[in-house]
Amino acid sequence: MAIDNGIELPDGFHSASEYAAEVKRTYSPYAFLAQMHIVDFLVRPHWESLDVEWRDYFMSDDFDISKLIPLATHGETDAACPSSLREFVSKMFSLQFPRQRMGDQGTSEERELVLKYFLDGMSEKKREEVVDLSALVGNLARDTSSGLVVDVGAGQGYLSRVVAYGRADAPRVLAVDFAEGQKRGAEVHQRRTLKRLQGKRATVEGYQGPRDMETRLVHRVLRIDLESAGELAKAAQEEAGGDRWMLCGLHACGDLSSSVLKAFAESDAAAVVVVPCCYNHISEGPDAGFPMSSELQGVEFGINALKTACQATVRWESREKDTMAGFQRNYFRALLHYLMVTMGQLPMDAPIPAVGGVTGTELKAAEEHVRGVEGEDRAFAVYAYAALGRLGTEWRPTVAQCVEARQQTSHGYRQMAVVWTLRSLMGPLIEGMLVVDRALYLRKHCGPAGGVRAFALFDAFTSPRNVVLVAWRGWVGEGRE
Repeated sequence: MAIDNGIELPDGFHSASEYAAEVKRTYSPYAFLAQMHIVDFLVRPHWESLDVEWRDYFMSDDFDISKLIPLATHGETDAACPSSLREFVSKMFSLQFPRQRMGDQGTSEERELVLKYFLDGMSEKKREEVVDLSALVGNLARDTSSGLVVDVGAGQGYLSRVVAYGRADAPRVLAVDFAEGQKRGAEVHQRRTLKRLQGKRATVEGYQGPRDMETRLVHRVLRIDLESAGELAKAAQEEAGGDRWMLCGLHACGDLSSSVLKAFAESDAAAVVVVPCCYNHISEGPDAGFPMSSELQGVEFGINALKTACQATVRWESREKDTMAGFQRNYFRALLHYLMVTMGQLPMDAPIPAVGGVTGTELKAAEEHVRGVEGEDRAFAVYAYAALGRLGTEWRPTVAQCVEARQQTSHGYRQMAVVWTLRSLMGPLIEGMLVVDRALYLRKHCGPAGGVRAFALFDAFTSPRNVVLVAWRGWVGEGRE
């Protein structure tokens, strides 16, 4: 595998800095959309913040809410769409960070071996992610002559085991996780994997693993954050024993990704490979998880915008039923907030309580308290009772009050679906800023012989957080193609 020095960019851009400047400029006038809190939609004038032409278009009798799905998935607009709205949609799509997968990593034989011996009991999504990332990590370890790979946020150790045992020239692995329970679980899986690999079947089928199988994968509990990135580097250096070493992380959540990149930047690590996720857990400000580069200084997202970056509109069309159900959930949650505020159960400026996902069991239990209404009125009343149960409050509106509130705000369903769609269109733009911010940060810490890649490693539909960041400080081995 050849890893070229470069960052994938949308068409028309020649440098990451140029792209960073454009997405920063584009985000500013629409930041209000991404920063809205959808739960208080019915008690705040969020709808009025949209251009009046946009509002008239979406609320016209000719507009059907189902059109929001191709709008979000493909950028489709009709002839009646205002030019300013069409321009917004086009801009959001043109600035999306490239999400088309670049192809399988590793050989077909390596993929077959990994799927056969290492990944039983995993979902198809997780299997494909581990197969591709382990091949990328193994190749980079070879090319940089890294004798140790530090897997950060290793969890149950699936990636760690494939990297440590997946090929004859595999590096040693230090698997790090903050939870003792995860460490114990990973060690149980490790013993089972070793038994399988050292068994007669694996020998007959031609498995050729590395030497010192029993000692080449070590697990350690270590809490990693932005302030303790140096502790991660220290642990890696101790385990490496003078060998070159590198870092990796699969779906390193929020600031954990930033911490891993910081550990690379501030140490002698030879390389780093990280697939970030959970952008809503990224901290903002000086010495925080964002911004890390000088190019994105001055951009402020807030938790709602960071949550928007986690949206996956690529799935909306093929999962239309789920998408429409999501619109309804958003409306019902905002309608419950409206009820609580207007009936004096929650001050307007009080923190918005988190309900989370109401389960089918909770909804079924709530049905016993709702009588005499059908359809959407009944559906909301059942939701309201179930959600209030999750909040632990004794107050309950009457069914009649639920019905009245829904009928008073029925227009809000369409308006909320529209705003949710427009916000979701901004998700890839925000993700692009986060990716390029980290890539530019890494570029400043690679040295003249190093390089950076940022590209789509996984299938975007199966794994919406599919972008990997790769950085290295120079090729030492002879393995580079």
